[in-house]
Amino acid sequence: MPSINMIAPRRAEMQSLERGMHRLLLVFLVEILAALAIIGVFSAETMSTKGKISDLGVELAKLQPVVRKIEFYEKASVSLQPKLQLLNDAKDHTLKWYQMLQTLSVAMPDDTWLTRIAAAPQKDSKDSTVVLVNLNGVSANQNLVGETMLRLNSYRGFGKVDLHYTQKALVGKREAIEFEIGAGLKVSEQKKGANNQWRN
Repeated sequence: MPSINMIAPRRAEMQSLERGMHRLLLVFLVEILAALAIIGVFSAETMSTKGKISDLGVELAKLQPVVRKIEFYEKASVSLQPKLQLLNDAKDHTLKWYQMLQTLSVAMPDDTWLTRIAAAPQKDSKDSTVVLVNLNGVSANQNLVGETMLRLNSYRGFGKVDLHYTQKALVGKREAIEFEIGAGLKVSEQKKGANNQWRN
């Protein structure tokens, strides 16, 4: 038969065990709630990410025609590149001759006129292309022909200026001097400095 003296300690032990069980249950419930909260947060993030991916998919579908157009234009620009290069080369060559004519208009002294300009490309000793330009004209006297040659020599665009001939001629009833001057133009120099090679 149990001792009456043992009832109180057993009751205290049972109460302590119950309190421990309550604490353990409480901790377990808190952990479950924390796990549920974490799962809820991750689920919300996942749903939000899925929603963003869906929105991005819609935006991508909208942008797809624009992307196709960009790809088409890129291919078209690649196919047009040789034509653009040809146009740029043509522009450079046209600008070269325009600048040469502008130089000639400045280089001609008063009472001196050009009657013919002829050009022919040739290879020089350094394997670069040189355009030989023959300038035929009429001047009032020999001194003006010499001045024309000096002026042409002062421009960097002309390599070598030579007098081919001079001869007396009549322009109407007035005596004049016919001349032919040869000048060399370096094509490679034109490509390097198209805008300023003809200037002093």
